[in-house]
Amino acid sequence: MALDVEVQRLQIGDVVVVTPAGEDADTEATVLREIERTASTVRVTLRIAGREDWVEEWPLDTLVTVVRGP
Repeated sequence: MALDVEVQRLQIGDVVVVTPAGEDADTEATVLREIERTASTVRVTLRIAGREDWVEEWPLDTLVTVVRGP
């Protein structure tokens, strides 16, 4: 079951649907480290199996699709 949630509600271990930079297809990525929240953005370190980790930054209130929780 997939749910759209605001990025500020993400937790370590959540699996989200993202489109990595330079790619056309959506894929699942796991929230890997503590989430950084500021007054206007949320920074999340993500991991896709077999690839390098990367940091994604979203404005507050952006919706992401979570397919599995921690």
